[in-house]
Amino acid sequence: MPDPVDIIVGRNIRQLRAIRRVSQLELGEALGLTFQQVQKYEKGTNRVSASKLHQIAVFLDVEISVLFEGTDVPQIGNRIELSPDAYALALSYDKLNSPAGKEAVKTILALMSAQVAENAA
Repeated sequence: MPDPVDIIVGRNIRQLRAIRRVSQLELGEALGLTFQQVQKYEKGTNRVSASKLHQIAVFLDVEISVLFEGTDVPQIGNRIELSPDAYALALSYDKLNSPAGKEAVKTILALMSAQVAENAA
């Protein structure tokens, strides 16, 4: 029976891979694995070695600690739990090169959040 941490790590790998629209085959090729081995990692059937965790984090462009989110493994610093959509939005925001573009996004979100709060009241 798989360890609960292995299941959570596998789920996190699957979610991050899906957000980036990377297939199991593509991830497997980047890691020197078959897509079946990636499937087993994602199901928690097989444990992911430390070196593979590092390779996965580098390939998916995340800190390795992100792969452990949702486990009881202590995290360094405060980390906010984000939905997959919020995480994808944050990644897109970080890729913006224009300071004016970033300010525009923040303004739009602030206005929309204020409107939601007004409608809720």
